[in-house]
Amino acid sequence: MIAAVKDFVRIINELDRSKHRDEVFRDFCELSYCALAKRACPDEAQRDALETQYMEVVGRYRNKDDIRRMPELLAIMAGTIGNGGCDFLGMVAGELGVLDAKLGQFFTPFEVSRMMAEMTLADANAIIEAEGFITIDEPAAGAGGMLLAVADTIEGMGFELETSVWFRATELSRATYHMAYLQLTTRGLAGQVIHGNSISLETYTGAYTAAAPVFFAANGDPFAKQRAEREAQAKADAERAAQNEAALKERIKTLGDGPAIQGDQLSLF
Repeated sequence: MIAAVKDFVRIINELDRSKHRDEVFRDFCELSYCALAKRACPDEAQRDALETQYMEVVGRYRNKDDIRRMPELLAIMAGTIGNGGCDFLGMVAGELGVLDAKLGQFFTPFEVSRMMAEMTLADANAIIEAEGFITIDEPAAGAGGMLLAVADTIEGMGFELETSVWFRATELSRATYHMAYLQLTTRGLAGQVIHGNSISLETYTGAYTAAAPVFFAANGDPFAKQRAEREAQAKADAERAAQNEAALKERIKTLGDGPAIQGDQLSLF
């Protein structure tokens, strides 16, 4: 366990002893999520909702000094994640024992995630050189460990992280959704984290990371090309269907133009 994780866990253990450690940890993640997501949110109504959510968490603590120590935890997390090379909150969650095996939550060692990222992104260099960026969809993001490994891999190729990757990450668990947002935001990745179900396609909420505007300024809509290709394909399919229908109508119209069938024409011999 790295020193920063030890410091983080120590502070968690010092806060509000009337609460379970997993509750304090989840409250930290929710508070930090609200604060960072509000800054990156373009919608005023959603910003107000995040402010309300933030104050609801604050209201759970009688001693506001515990709340005042939360930024200290955020600084430890951000300073560690910013250097790459680890799934910080994943390690903290494992140390605190807050992962739920019934939901399939297990801590994947970062070295394994990094190996998988390097194997998956073998052609990423060529794609980024040709397109300017690469898009990644993570349907079961967890705390974001796999995308953190992607970030390390892309940076290792010599690309600027904020403008070379656009991600979409979906996570079912509300607590790990907050964790993923915190880690991917502080790592400098551009994209959207979604609290939802990738199987049923239900979406509960979502937030863009702070780097999203930087990516848009450099590249525009990351899905503009795919959208244009789909629209062109749909238009071509519609035109082809119209042509086939017109040809069918023409064939039906000319069916009665042939000579009448005589009795002997029905013979098989």
